Amino acid sequence: MTTTARLTTTLALGALTALVPAGFAPAPAAAAEVDGPAVTWQVALWGNRRGFTEGVERLAAVAAEKTDGKFKLDLKYGGVLSEPGDTLDGLQLGAFEAGSVCSFYNPGKTPVSTALNLPLLPLPTLEAQHKTYDVVLKHPAIAAEWASWNAVPLMSILMPNYEVMGRGTPPTTVTDWQGRRINASGGHAALMTIMGAVPTTIPSPDIYSTMERGALDGVVYPYSYAFAVYNLHELSTWVSDGWNLGTVHCAFAVNGDAWNALPPQYRDLIEAAIPGAYEAQIADYARVDAENEAKFEARGLQRIAMGDDVRAALQAAVEPAWKTWVDDMTAKGQPGQEIIDLILSTAASVQK
Repeated sequence: MTTTARLTTTLALGALTALVPAGFAPAPAAAAEVDGPAVTWQVALWGNRRGFTEGVERLAAVAAEKTDGKFKLDLKYGGVLSEPGDTLDGLQLGAFEAGSVCSFYNPGKTPVSTALNLPLLPLPTLEAQHKTYDVVLKHPAIAAEWASWNAVPLMSILMPNYEVMGRGTPPTTVTDWQGRRINASGGHAALMTIMGAVPTTIPSPDIYSTMERGALDGVVYPYSYAFAVYNLHELSTWVSDGWNLGTVHCAFAVNGDAWNALPPQYRDLIEAAIPGAYEAQIADYARVDAENEAKFEARGLQRIAMGDDVRAALQAAVEPAWKTWVDDMTAKGQPGQEIIDLILSTAASVQK
């Protein structure tokens, strides 16, 4: 730079400095609300971002925002880190720090937790679900089986109650269900059997084509998003209305060592963010339900209320199904009846 140029620059800077009020200092960059070291967790998820994952998405957003990006939950979709049935194994091995775990994918790994998969549990709303789950997951027998996998279920990942959608003449009585081929699994398959239907299990991507060619009459799925995702309403003529057949339990779980090693302020941050994460997931399901309800109405689906004879048949099936589970747990040395009693008492309490 020439002497003339340097002189010009110096004069310009001096002029600017003269315009700055005395005692003025530049505002510092915004500090993190929660300070701490840089930490990144790898989180195993499957599928794409959807209502099922909105709670985890909210946790990730809060962690990044409150720590100015120092605590990052790196969400890996598409089964990149783990297939659904293997996430618990990955957590135990420390292959990643966190992930979504559904006991129905591997019931033998967390058998006591499968109590929350039983059909027709009195949990009609997502709010009732998570308030009940939060209590039940703290039961010593359930906490111990998660700990045996070096895993901690931080919060539940909510799934809507299941309904039935199908084609053909709407089944309004128990007799109408006789011989109908219904895609269902687990406890829901047992319910369909009690109704006289013929349960079968078909991979989700194949259900539409199977139904289209007339080899399937109906599907038991989480309402409403699962039906819309696979466009099953396009082939259907009816849908059960408010039957609340029960759902399945999933959790956002973390590796125990990773959780214990996390700075206390980060643990507090995640725990404080959990109520908002539930709200985010519930709100997204509500948004999607509104969109899907419009599609179902446009399709002209007939809503099937639960008649007295259907209600009696289903209720008659519940106690044997629950008792079978209790007997199985008792044979394994687990407090099965105690867990069922805790679910029922908590469900009643949170809905008062």
